[in-house]
Amino acid sequence: MTAHRNETSGLNHGRNWTTLPDDEAVVDWSVQPDQGLVQGPLDLEFLRGRKVALSLEPGQVALLICDDSLQAVYLDGGHILDVGHGRGQVPCSGHLIFLAVGQGLDIRWSSVEPLELGESGPGLIGHCTLAIEGPGRFHDTFLAGDDQWDEDFIMRLVRQATRAALERVLADNGLDAGRLQARLANLEPADLDEELAPLGLSCRRTALYTAAPPIEMAPADTTGQFPGLGHN
Repeated sequence: MTAHRNETSGLNHGRNWTTLPDDEAVVDWSVQPDQGLVQGPLDLEFLRGRKVALSLEPGQVALLICDDSLQAVYLDGGHILDVGHGRGQVPCSGHLIFLAVGQGLDIRWSSVEPLELGESGPGLIGHCTLAIEGPGRFHDTFLAGDDQWDEDFIMRLVRQATRAALERVLADNGLDAGRLQARLANLEPADLDEELAPLGLSCRRTALYTAAPPIEMAPADTTGQFPGLGHN
């Protein structure tokens, strides 16, 4: 996050607030794209009685949190926030959280750390790329109750949620490796959306395989094919 005096009257950053109307008092606050999935919070208390011009680019949203609950979701575009305690004002006791919803969430499983289905099921390898489709539901699931976020911890929670969704989607196929491999070959991203939607997520891409190829059949005994044995 950066804060500095704005030398121009326009808004030229992806996410920022600017106090109005005194140009001399204008402060341009921008969130850098390389600073992560969740940024903030921006405390509104010190802006009491002032107006904030909020500009969001596509793929950026702002969440207004008051008393630990989500009050508003600001989508891309321009917004004027009148901060105070009066009717129609944005409560100065609140704060803003910024989400980079355009950033895909890539979940991967490798042969070293496969996705284990059940206690005895075959391990899976591959990846799922998720998107934040419901910022409010994503906040309530993964961010609520905290004001400092560790992105690695958030991604661990998302990873656990994705595993649970896959387990439910694949449950009807049992744990037989052959049947599971056939189901995975026909798995579509939309197949996970019913499970992920309540969490504010959707699946963009998925490619999953059993970590070990299924054994189609046991080797058959064949007479006359025993190397090293002589005939009488």
